[in-house]
Amino acid sequence: FFGHTNSSLLLYPYAPIVNLINHGNSQKANVKLRWSKSSLHYGREWLNWPLDKVKHLNRSGLLMELVATRDIKPKEEIFLNYGQDWEDAWNDHVKHWKSPSNADRYAPAYVMDDVVAMLRLEVEQKNHPYPDNVFTSCFYRFSDNQEAALKAAESDKMNKGGKTTFKWKLSRGLFDFQNLRPCQVLQRAKTEDGTVFYTVNIKNRYGMTSEERIPKGMMHIVTQGASGV
Repeated sequence: FFGHTNSSLLLYPYAPIVNLINHGNSQKANVKLRWSKSSLHYGREWLNWPLDKVKHLNRSGLLMELVATRDIKPKEEIFLNYGQDWEDAWNDHVKHWKSPSNADRYAPAYVMDDVVAMLRLEVEQKNHPYPDNVFTSCFYRFSDNQEAALKAAESDKMNKGGKTTFKWKLSRGLFDFQNLRPCQVLQRAKTEDGTVFYTVNIKNRYGMTSEERIPKGMMHIVTQGASGV
């Protein structure tokens, strides 16, 4: 996270390389962060908006870039100065941190992705649950089927219990993290070529817009969709 002591706004950067850059003090750091000058920086105008307007956004748009502050040699590690406040907070955390009682059940999500060949069904998790820190999530955009789902909910043809069912389909921008949401794996099917398909119950998460939020009482089922732990 990036923020400022005088602001409640936090920036959460995500990119393949961002987790690989560790903290280095002012003498050790060899890169700095700045707002990107790229044409892909779609949210550059947000920098002039008041916080009350920015906090209602539910999409990515701000773009930052790392710039070398000196010549960096091949194979030299990249360090970014997180700031003195971060360093003080980290040292305090290390000093007082204690392992939680269920630490022996902790498993990083990336490890689960490697070792779990097939996602466990809800019924399977009753006897073989995932670690407490891991849950199943799916990339899905409810707005792609919102109109049809709401019509089905109003129709006499709607399945008992408020259930609507749609096929998962790949569309542009679907794999943006704002479309990642909790889901329950209900069924699993494997084709002759080894491809695995899932039927899932899509859930809401905190912070979703009204267009993406599944109406209360509706069970939204998606079939033939790829999902991940």
